[in-house]
Amino acid sequence: MANSTEIVLVRHAETTTITKARIHGHTDAPLTAKGIEAAQKTAQALAVDSFSAFYSSSLGRAMHTARIISQSIGLSPLPVDGLRERNYGWLEGKPLALFEPDLTGPAFMHPIIKFALYYSGERDDEFPRRVIRTFDGILEQHRGERILMVIHWGILSILTKYFKGENMEGWQAVGPWTACGISEAKLNGRGWEIIQLDQHQHLK
Repeated sequence: MANSTEIVLVRHAETTTITKARIHGHTDAPLTAKGIEAAQKTAQALAVDSFSAFYSSSLGRAMHTARIISQSIGLSPLPVDGLRERNYGWLEGKPLALFEPDLTGPAFMHPIIKFALYYSGERDDEFPRRVIRTFDGILEQHRGERILMVIHWGILSILTKYFKGENMEGWQAVGPWTACGISEAKLNGRGWEIIQLDQHQHLK
């Protein structure tokens, strides 16, 4: 067994919802032509790598990205519900300019956003707990191995704080994350070490 466990994280490719600047969450959308091309470039970038396991969010946009990558790495992605993006409830499909869930939009909308998240979506503390519980479960199965995951913006934000040993307060502000960007972290005897975050040179 290797001395360290290595995690490679890929954000899913661009979708029609991203181009329309609307909230994704559990609501799915197809990849754009640009997104498919970026996923293919990511597949080429990862083709020289070797992985013991390949996981993906079970949402369609992540699985489509993962299936494109799978053609280059020789592994089929295993869909995991716990790696899905946050459930934004009534906010899903709404324009980000007005309904930005991290409350960076118009102040008069904040009470509406908070109400919608509290009563119809995952709360600010519930989402990180679900993500970390899922991630730790996968990690436990693959100690000392190299693992690839195709995930979402919110998952990347939470795992970045997790790797840094920080509490989850303010996870919404961590980013930004490029569609098909690659991040990597390594767990050894000293804890987590971030190797790279949001590397996207392969997309140029």
